[in-house]
Amino acid sequence: MAERKKLPGLLYDRSTGWWFSNVKDPSKKCGRTKYMWAKDQHKAQRLYLEQIERIVVEHAVRKPNIEPIEDARSWPLIEMAARYYDVKKADGCSALFLNAVRKHLQRFLDWLKSKGFDVCKSTSEDLTSALLGGYRQSLAEDTSIARKTANHYIDYVRMLLLWGAKVHGIHHPPLGSIQQFSGRRNAKSGHGRKQDRTPLTWDQLEKLLSAADVTDAALLMLGLNCGFGNSDIGKLKLCDVDLDNANVSHPRPKTGVHRDFALWPETVRILKAYLARHRGRPLCPDAEYLFFVSRKGQPLSWHRLNGDGKLARSDAVKNRFDRLCKKAGVNRKYGVGFYILRHTYATLIGENSNDFREVQAALGQLTIQQQEAYRHDRKIKAFNAQQRLRSEMKESSIPKILHDKLSEYSV
Repeated sequence: MAERKKLPGLLYDRSTGWWFSNVKDPSKKCGRTKYMWAKDQHKAQRLYLEQIERIVVEHAVRKPNIEPIEDARSWPLIEMAARYYDVKKADGCSALFLNAVRKHLQRFLDWLKSKGFDVCKSTSEDLTSALLGGYRQSLAEDTSIARKTANHYIDYVRMLLLWGAKVHGIHHPPLGSIQQFSGRRNAKSGHGRKQDRTPLTWDQLEKLLSAADVTDAALLMLGLNCGFGNSDIGKLKLCDVDLDNANVSHPRPKTGVHRDFALWPETVRILKAYLARHRGRPLCPDAEYLFFVSRKGQPLSWHRLNGDGKLARSDAVKNRFDRLCKKAGVNRKYGVGFYILRHTYATLIGENSNDFREVQAALGQLTIQQQEAYRHDRKIKAFNAQQRLRSEMKESSIPKILHDKLSEYSV
């Protein structure tokens, strides 16, 4: 049996909600595998205590499957890339990694074809240093991608060639011709597209609310009233919202910081209208206790592990915001999604504030840890910031827009 001191611990993945352990596994190239226990903590602890020693022993005796294939040197480059993908998939690599392999290697193959290199007949041994250097130069001249992204493209080409050489003895040109870009001189100068974080203006907010239905208006008002992002919306529970007392008590999913928000009367009315007629009927256990449920009975924003351990995700909040912006005629730059409301919220609160803790308290961020141990005014700071922001909101046309919209639905 395995020694207790060498057993892996029981860990929690906040992004998926699963409890897991990192178990040593020689059959994996990375040397370990993520063994999933359960989402329920008590069940995961019980399974862990009952099975961890057996699991460790079973995985420790696995042998790596890296036997070379005799005819590997005759593989065309496109077949070599496909086999590399299959090996990584069988190795249990994540869906994100596999998608990156497909995307990055496809770009490399497409570039080679544009230069007259037949990827369906020629092997990796037919590659030359000039071709690899030319591909690197094409990445350097592409201003639509940043240096970090260009290095990712280079990494996946290098991993493919190194895998062929180490496992199957397939020769390749020296990889010095396709090194990563550094921050030094003569490196890649293009910075690629940067996400625009410019806050929305009151005029843009008015356009969005004018074009919004009740569901979209509820999402927008929570973003403006409380600084909610996509995950905040997706994980907000019915028990977190007290519409009778106009209050939301909701720990931030990302940091776990507890937040108390006073809801504006306009926000309360639009949320009541949503619950009355627009909340979908939950069709899965994950959505039963959530405040926002789609027409298909699913949470508006979620990510979970499938039965095969792959990460799946969906974000209807983002999709709804994209459609709303198009409908309202609000032109957005690259990277401007629903989360821009959180940036807008922070910016508008901080503009007229001399106390930086107001923004920290209202956003539920983990900073100024020393002060947090002695000061207990988070709720007051958040309330003051929200009241000041509501005063600005009342000067706009938003209250009238919401009033007219609610009258249309006879709420």
